[in-house]
Amino acid sequence: MTTDLNREQIMMIVERARAQRSIATGKLYAAITHQSLVWLARGIDRFLHLLLMSPMAHR
Repeated sequence: MTTDLNREQIMMIVERARAQRSIATGKLYAAITHQSLVWLARGIDRFLHLLLMSPMAHR
């Protein structure tokens, strides 16, 4: 299998692919972090609501 690309062109393509993979990984980590924080915030909100709305809280 032969290619019309020289070594420099292939290395540029590889570097561009690595950069795109790095950006995609960063976006994935950001999305996972965001979803984790949303989940944690909802859990805290539910806990506080349960705690503050309990009959023992009105003493």
